[in-house]
Amino acid sequence: MIRPCRTVSRLAVMVAWAALLTACRKEPRPAQWDLDLLAPLATTILTIGDIVPDSLLSTDDAGNVSILYTAELFTLSLDTILTAPDTSFQYAYALPVPGPVNFPPGTTFEASQDVTRFELEDLQLTRLDIRSGTVEMRIANSMPGHINGDFSLPGATSGGNPFNIQLALQPGTPDAPSIASASRDLSGYSLDLRGPFFDDVNTLATSLAYASSPDYGEISITGQDSLLATVSYFGIVPQYATGYFGMRDIAVDPASTPLDLFEGISGTLDLDEVTATLRIRNGIGVDVRANIEYLRSVNSGTGNSVDLQNAITTGPVNIDRALDLGGSFQSAENTFTLSQGNSNIEAFLENLPDQIEYALGITIDPLGNISNGHDFLYYESKLTAEMQVDVPLRLIATNLTLQRTVAVDLPGSTDGHALQSGVLHLFADNGFPFSAAIGIDIVDVNGQVLSMLGPLGTVASATLGADGLVNAPVSSRLDVELSQEQVDQLYIGGNIRITATFNTADQVQHVQILDSYSMGLQVTMDANYVVNGDQ
Repeated sequence: MIRPCRTVSRLAVMVAWAALLTACRKEPRPAQWDLDLLAPLATTILTIGDIVPDSLLSTDDAGNVSILYTAELFTLSLDTILTAPDTSFQYAYALPVPGPVNFPPGTTFEASQDVTRFELEDLQLTRLDIRSGTVEMRIANSMPGHINGDFSLPGATSGGNPFNIQLALQPGTPDAPSIASASRDLSGYSLDLRGPFFDDVNTLATSLAYASSPDYGEISITGQDSLLATVSYFGIVPQYATGYFGMRDIAVDPASTPLDLFEGISGTLDLDEVTATLRIRNGIGVDVRANIEYLRSVNSGTGNSVDLQNAITTGPVNIDRALDLGGSFQSAENTFTLSQGNSNIEAFLENLPDQIEYALGITIDPLGNISNGHDFLYYESKLTAEMQVDVPLRLIATNLTLQRTVAVDLPGSTDGHALQSGVLHLFADNGFPFSAAIGIDIVDVNGQVLSMLGPLGTVASATLGADGLVNAPVSSRLDVELSQEQVDQLYIGGNIRITATFNTADQVQHVQILDSYSMGLQVTMDANYVVNGDQ
């Protein structure tokens, strides 16, 4: 049965809806459709420089790689041996008789030669050259007249000229003395500390004179009147000192020094043929005996520590004195070789320490005054100890973990992108004699993890020849699924962090590392791509 009216009615409704939709659309939208797309995201290469910084690597003619690293353990500088504390000295003058005594203008009524004795503990100095420091002169005058004060240090000279301070004093009274002061820079002065007769130590000849001012009238002084001079030495820093520094013990507080040799590396290394040299340089003109209580390798990540075992940690170490060249010095150097035959240096370094802890005590001039008063030091003088490590990269690696963060190249933007879910592929050409377990994280520019993609699997080791060296790289492919949310995080973070955990293919033999070894990595994504989806 034919019902034409109902057919016309349905067509009319469809036309009406089409007209309504067309009228509501403000602008046309392009057609969209889905594609499966293989998009390259990142490419990088891991080299031996990712295991150890290039600056620490040494390569021989055959391409064999060694680590050469130097760590400064401790430094004892000038202030450990010699400290010149701030100090003051007073010189008083009064008439030896009741008086009064009259002095015409320009009359010198007091001129004394005295000494300044410095308290320098066990040091017996005969000369002290000043790098920096200040002398301040202050005189309190309770006499009823204008007086000139003249203070000099005959034993302190600069360019042949003695040190001198002159002060003009206003009249004063015992109840209200007048005060005059002045300060002078001591930099560049050499102090002869043998005293006025050149037969003493720590003693500086001084001279203080008073005279009535020639510009004023006669003054009358009684036994109640006085002059009090205060001489203060501030901030004395020696440039050079000589004498006998005294047989004394100096304790060095336990301390540590950072070690960045294995920075960023975790896991286990079995090293082969490691040697190290403990080098002690003495730039001070004294014999030294050191007692090293311990040198300790500390891995703060694992909490493990290994004490160095060698003769230097079980008995005293004698250190020669520096040589005075007159204006400069030549440091003495004592070296102590640490090898597998005389120490546990391999275990010490296989701990992958990030710091070395130490404690020691030193004795200077342990045999007494054998220099006959010619110990010396310069401002630049130091007693330093450093450890130089030579590690041929012949090793067995177990879970040796390295990380590399790379930026990804993505189409579109964070707010609008066409890539949807997909599969991440990692292609590796491994030229290292290690297999490597690979993990990938999505991270932001600050290294914060946005998504852990989990372990992808293991990249096969390169093939080794009969000589134990790599003769061909091996290619591997690893895959991981990415959800829509993880793709969004990839756009937000903009980086992926690749973690490679290496293990030697042969856990019995140490594997030689060459500078030519590398691993090429390429990351791609086989993703669903919405054409015209960047909205």
